[in-house]
Amino acid sequence: MNIGLVLEGGGLRGCYTAGVLTWLIDQGIEADTVVGISSGAMLGSYYMLKDKNALHEIGVTYASDPKNIGLQPLLHEGTPVGYRFLFETVLKKILHYDYRELQAVTRTFEFGVYSLKLQKTIWKNQHTMDNELKYMLAACTLPLAGRSVKIDGVKYLDGGITTMVPIGHAEELGASKFLVVVTKDPDFVRKPNGRVTQFLLDLLYFNYKKLLKDFRARTQVYYDEMNHVRDLQGKGQAILLQPTRDCGVKHFSGTREQMEIMFDLAKEDCENRKDEILAFFAK
Repeated sequence: MNIGLVLEGGGLRGCYTAGVLTWLIDQGIEADTVVGISSGAMLGSYYMLKDKNALHEIGVTYASDPKNIGLQPLLHEGTPVGYRFLFETVLKKILHYDYRELQAVTRTFEFGVYSLKLQKTIWKNQHTMDNELKYMLAACTLPLAGRSVKIDGVKYLDGGITTMVPIGHAEELGASKFLVVVTKDPDFVRKPNGRVTQFLLDLLYFNYKKLLKDFRARTQVYYDEMNHVRDLQGKGQAILLQPTRDCGVKHFSGTREQMEIMFDLAKEDCENRKDEILAFFAK
């Protein structure tokens, strides 16, 4: 039985995913297949490494750092998100991310990146990583939040452009049961792109018609993916974990206190469903 762990992104809301993954490590739960998008890719890699400290540091401590999102990165890096701070300073110098340890893990781990050349999401794994972590950087780089990442002459962005809850890819990899982690509470409503957002996308990516089409379709894709997850739930093939309440954390905003609360909520939500989760992985 191949059990897949499916990880949504969510920006700063990734603190919830970090909490869930910490709880899974504490319980000794190892999914056979792990598929992550955006922040779910980075956090998923630390789950594979069973590094609980890094999950908290990335998911809460440095995610809430003023150098990560807001005015400081805009002034120092020219982008709203401090990708250079996060990857060059935090991952490489502070947490000493070692891609070779990840490559030694034999379980399946894949994450999505969007190729501007192909204008579609393609999938990478731990064996395509190197010490520059460029594919992981690309996986976390949203179109308006940072600059595209060039690798071997090809530009890449976040695979979340076309898939936010990558349940379909987990199925393609052979998983037949799924633990799905999303970072929005049940009352969350995803809306179409606002006028300003769409104007900026049209302005910056006017040469990439398929990308613009994909971005406009994201709202419907999200609901299609969530409906598929719920269908699998109804068949007993999936467990959906999501915040049981709104902690005030948004995609690009949230205080350290709010994020600590959301991290702890994730572990609390898992603990409240402990018997269900353990039985799911025992079958």
